[in-house]
Amino acid sequence: MPAEFNAADAEPSSTEYSVAWIAYALQATGVFGFLLGPLVGLVISYVRRDVAGAGYLASHHRWLIRTVWWTALGYLACLAVIFFGAWPIISEIFREAIRTGGQAQEFSFGIAWHSIFATVGAAMLGGLGIVVVWIWNLYRIMRGGFLLADRSPAP
Repeated sequence: MPAEFNAADAEPSSTEYSVAWIAYALQATGVFGFLLGPLVGLVISYVRRDVAGAGYLASHHRWLIRTVWWTALGYLACLAVIFFGAWPIISEIFREAIRTGGQAQEFSFGIAWHSIFATVGAAMLGGLGIVVVWIWNLYRIMRGGFLLADRSPAP
């Protein structure tokens, strides 16, 4: 065996290759709004990333794991922007509901213009962020899939 042989250079089995494709397919279901598929793909990637004989497929499983967590963090950050932008209006509604004791006949409140502008601005910023995260997630899945099809390691 040559001295420059690396275990990552070994060709993985067809089973490991198929498992990697399944993990990518499950991750891709998240692009369409499904949550269970990416979670199952995440579990598969965690289990298979250190399997002996995985070769370059270990890099793909690490790629998918990072993709899932960074995507989740991005979505949570965007939702936090939307929520905190809407907080002035939400808090005013709660304050009025508590004041009236839940009686719908007496329920009235005023919303300041700056609260409306803050809410609309935060909703637009958060919505734009969600679109950017969605595109980034799609890019990561497609790039990894193309690299897997070429039998190349993921970055």
